[in-house]
Amino acid sequence: MADPPILTPAEVERRVRAYLRAKDSPTRQQWRELGPRGMRLLYTLAVTSGEDDGEHRLRAQALATLGQLGGSVGIQPLVDAITEEGVPVVVRCGAIEGLGHVATARAVPVLQSQAYFPDFKVRLYAVSALASIATAASRRILEDVALRDPHSQVKRSAQVELNRMDTKSEDES
Repeated sequence: MADPPILTPAEVERRVRAYLRAKDSPTRQQWRELGPRGMRLLYTLAVTSGEDDGEHRLRAQALATLGQLGGSVGIQPLVDAITEEGVPVVVRCGAIEGLGHVATARAVPVLQSQAYFPDFKVRLYAVSALASIATAASRRILEDVALRDPHSQVKRSAQVELNRMDTKSEDES
């Protein structure tokens, strides 16, 4: 098997930005091929505040991707983005999505706070992320949201996720 071509810094940056803007998520292998320089740029984009909507969307996607690629090591930048003062909703949602990908019980307290956030879009993302973790604590939060959330779409989403969790646990029995 031939070694992958050596990429210039400009090509690595071009690919990272293209991957983050793509409709279809790149594979882990595609990210690996970018090497350490690509991972550093991904991290930098995830932790750097932007000035406009395009930069906010790019940061949100970088945060979600960190969660997909980083495992539990990648949790801190996601938590930091969520707790950052004045963070745009799109960035907050990207960080929540990343925590859902990591799917560790350590994320439940942060996600719980987001399940009661004023913006309903944030709550929808939190419901999805909590369902991916599937612990007793996340289930209790989802049950509460399904009963009490003021927005019908969030309530319905929480109930759907609870039903999915029930079906999955029955299938595993």
